[in-house]
Amino acid sequence: MAANYIKLVLNTSTQVADPPDFIDRAHQLHPSIIAIWHGQFFLLPGIYPPDIPGRAMVSRHEDAEALARVLRRFGLGLIRGAGAGERRRDRGGAEAAHGAVASLREGYSIAMTADVPPGPARKCGLGIVTIGSLSGRPIVPFAVATSRYRAVNSWSRMTINLPFSTVGICMGDPIYVPQDAPRDVLEKYRERVERELNEVTAKAYATAGADPARATPPPLGSAETKASASTRS
Repeated sequence: MAANYIKLVLNTSTQVADPPDFIDRAHQLHPSIIAIWHGQFFLLPGIYPPDIPGRAMVSRHEDAEALARVLRRFGLGLIRGAGAGERRRDRGGAEAAHGAVASLREGYSIAMTADVPPGPARKCGLGIVTIGSLSGRPIVPFAVATSRYRAVNSWSRMTINLPFSTVGICMGDPIYVPQDAPRDVLEKYRERVERELNEVTAKAYATAGADPARATPPPLGSAETKASASTRS
């Protein structure tokens, strides 16, 4: 049902891409690391070019099984595991990172969220830049937004895109992380990925003619964020 719904949204909407030749660029950069924010990935499986071998990083948690089935329906392979984030417990992050590097070397592009549950949202973790450094492949900031959507009151403001919309598809410039980069260099690239992914996300909403306010997580430390964290705990 979810896969069919994604097709419905895309088939009834007008797609506007920036750059217009983003699919050609995806071919040129392949294999690459497609970076997207948590909660903003709903339409990605339907937009991903089927002729580019790809895999997506998905948590091993039971809640992620539905997403895993949707990704498989669109022909994407899976890399299971996720970063630990603030919870500091093993969620298969190291295994997933090894799987991502191996996939890139085997000729697969990979899609992954740059921020890590349970937040803070839209704060890039070191995992994605570490994978970029180990593999030597580019990190490509990517975002999709629609003029009509609903936002879930969650830590990431998960958005459900609606049919009969304008779809804004935006791809940023590739970011190459130096191989064998030390921690301080990785931190600089982490900040760069975070900044440029925020920029491309804002551009996607502008391209779609959408108000991003409802889909934007509240600032860290706000009363709303604290209430959400209290609910999660």
